[in-house]
Formats: sequence, structure tokens, C-alpha cells
Amino acid sequence: MADFQKPESLTLEQAIGRVLLHLRTERNLNQIDVAVATNFGLRSIRTMEHGRQSMTIRSLDALAMFYRIPIEEIIIRAKRLRDETL
Repeated sequence: MADFQKPESLTLEQAIGRVLLHLRTERNLNQIDVAVATNFGLRSIRTMEHGRQSMTIRSLDALAMFYRIPIEEIIIRAKRLRDETL
């Protein structure tokens, strides 16, 4: 009988990154589109989407405004996603 291994739990940064990635891909945008529209560097967009960079409230707010979604909704989705992996 194989042992069940739970997937590695996500950090909040990783969960937010996955939410941002989902928002971008559901709108058929690429990272360059987001970088240009938000004045973030392409590298910053990449690291945020991969959860390797903690975001300031200001940067998260700018992305929320770009995606036309309340910042609270990004956080709620991220916490829900993170809780699923705990």
C-alpha cells in the first residue's frame, strides 16, 4: 500500500503568484503585456507569479487595478488555494 503524500504546502507568496498567473492566463495575456501595462519589469512579473518575491501592498494594488479585481479578492483566492494544500 503506497503512502499518501500531501502536496507541499504553498507559502502565501506562492499562492498569490498562482492567482496572478491564473488572472493573466484567463485573459490571454503574456507577461510582457502585464509588465508594460503596469510599469513593472518583466523579471518582477515573473518572480511575483512564481512566488519568489514578496509584494508590497502598492504592487499588489497596482496588479489588482490592472486586472480590475479587488485586492481583497486576490488575497481571498490565495488563502483558499494555500489552505487547500495545508
